[in-house]
Amino acid sequence: MSSIFLVLQVPVTGAPDNLQIESQAHNGLRLWLQHFENVVAACPYALESVEPTLPVSTIPGGDRLRIIGLDQAWQPHHFFKKMPAVSKILADEIDKADYLQFGIGGLWGDWGSVAAWISNKKGRPFSVWTDHVESDVHFKRAQGKRVLPRLYTKATAAAMIPYERAVIARSALGLFHGADCYNAYARFCRNPHLVHDIHIGADQHITDEQLSSRLNGRAGGPLRVVYAGRAAPEKGALDWVKAIAHANSNGARIVGTWYGAGIDLPAAKELADSLSLPISFPGSILHEQLLQEMKRFDIFVFCHKTLESPRCLIEALACGLPIVGYDSPYPNDLTKKHGGSVLVQKGNIADLGEAIARFSRSDILPKLSFLAKQSAADLTDEAVFAHRSRLIKLLSTQSR
Repeated sequence: MSSIFLVLQVPVTGAPDNLQIESQAHNGLRLWLQHFENVVAACPYALESVEPTLPVSTIPGGDRLRIIGLDQAWQPHHFFKKMPAVSKILADEIDKADYLQFGIGGLWGDWGSVAAWISNKKGRPFSVWTDHVESDVHFKRAQGKRVLPRLYTKATAAAMIPYERAVIARSALGLFHGADCYNAYARFCRNPHLVHDIHIGADQHITDEQLSSRLNGRAGGPLRVVYAGRAAPEKGALDWVKAIAHANSNGARIVGTWYGAGIDLPAAKELADSLSLPISFPGSILHEQLLQEMKRFDIFVFCHKTLESPRCLIEALACGLPIVGYDSPYPNDLTKKHGGSVLVQKGNIADLGEAIARFSRSDILPKLSFLAKQSAADLTDEAVFAHRSRLIKLLSTQSR
C-alpha cells in the first residue's frame, strides 16, 4: 500500500472529532486520496478560520486519511519552544510514509521546511511545493508599517532568502506552482518542475453556450469587473480601486466587486466610498459559490505586487474572464499560447485604468473572453493532481 505524508500550510480548525478545513484544501485531500492509498496530512491548528470551511469527515475516502494538528508558532520564541515536540511528530510520520511532500514558505512556524530538514538528515528523498515566494511577500508587507515592525519584517524576509534556497537545494523534487515561483526557485533545485495547484473540475469551466449567453446579455450595460482573493498589501487592493477610478474618470461605466477579506479591506472600502465608486465588497464565500458568481462578470482585474502564482487567475480564465492586470511571468505563461490577457507594467495604475476602459469602449471583450476560456481548457483539478502525483512516484522510483 502506498502512503504519502503531506505537510500543509492550510490550517485545520474545530474540535478533534469535527475538524474543519478550507474548501480548496478539502478538495485537495480528496484528490490525493485518488492517487495514494493512505494520506497523512499535518496542518497548523487554529481556533477559527477567516475562510469558509468544510468538515474533514465529508472527504470521500476519508477512512484512509489522517489529519495531524500542529501547534502554530509564528513568532521566534514560540517556534523554538514548540520545535522539539513538533519535530518528533514529523520525524515519526516521515519514518512511516512511502512518499513525502512538504509545502514550504516562511521562517517561523514553517513546519514544512522543518520536515524537509528532518528528511534530509534521515536520507529520505522529499519533494517541496510552493505557490509564492514568501520572502518577497514579506518585503512587501513591511511597507507602511511603523519603524520597528518594518525593520523586524524586513530582517525576517532577508533571513528567509538563504533559508528557502537551502531547503530547496536539499529537495529531490521541486514542484513550483506557476511561472513566478518556478523562475524564482528552479535554479536552486536539482529537479524542478512547473506545476499547477487548482481546484476546479472540468464541469466547473464555463461552456461555450454559457459564455455566449453572457456576452449577448450585456446589452450595453456597465462593464462588470471582479477580483477574488485576500485584501492584503501584496494583492494591491488600493491599486485596484484606483485603477477603476481612473477608468471611470475616462468615461467608462464600471461596476466592481471584490470577493475576499483581509487587512486592507477597510481602507479599500473607505477609498471606494470617498471616490463614490460603484464597488461592492461582499467578503469571503464558499469556493463553489464563488466560481458561479464569477461567471456573471466580464473581466478579472488584478494588481499582484509580489512573486506569487495565485490560483484565482486560472479560475478567472476558466470562467471565460480575460485577466487584466500587472505583468509578471505567471499570467504571461498562462496565456502565452492562446491569449486572453491584457497586462501592464507593475504599479502603473493609469495604464491599468486605460486597459480596463478599453473593454467598455471597444469590441475586444468577446474575442478575449473565448481566448481566456481556451487558455484554461486543460487546467482541471484532476489533471494537475495526477501530474504532481506521477512526479512524486517517479521520484521515489529513481531514488531507490
